[in-house]
Amino acid sequence: MRQITASLSTAFLLLLAGCANTVGLEPTTSHSGFDNANVVTIRPHGNACAEMVCTGLGAQWSAKTPEIALLMVTITNEYRGIMSAQLNIDGQVVTLKKTMTATAMDAAGGIRQSTQTFVVPMSLVKGITNSKRTWLRVQTTEGSYENAVIDGEQDSKAFHALKRFLASVEQASAKS
Repeated sequence: MRQITASLSTAFLLLLAGCANTVGLEPTTSHSGFDNANVVTIRPHGNACAEMVCTGLGAQWSAKTPEIALLMVTITNEYRGIMSAQLNIDGQVVTLKKTMTATAMDAAGGIRQSTQTFVVPMSLVKGITNSKRTWLRVQTTEGSYENAVIDGEQDSKAFHALKRFLASVEQASAKS
């Protein structure tokens, strides 16, 4: 009986581990009173991390500027000034363009988070979700951090969050 219970427990844990990265926050769709456009936002989610300090990605899109997105790059569990960021998407290195000079720092829920926003073409977000290997490198005032968004079989919450984001953008585009 103990062996059956142990086997079932192990199977359950493997099942949870296999789908843990696919869960996360859903994108929100809102309407801008300023420019009368639909806006889709996905809060930042963590990349594949083995350390306590972790990089992450989120995004925002507006129907007013449908070909671009704001990519939110985060460092979680530390306050760090984010100086720059690069993505390596299937071997192609892309240096991201900052939208602000200061890094936003927050401690919502008691978790430290530093966020910098970058302007990117929507094709870059699609490129991440269609890639087999994407890594994010973040240069900070204290050094660099890098984590996989996806690397073969290893994916991340951020990878699946960006997929949900793109699906919501497609729905919001149809309504615009």
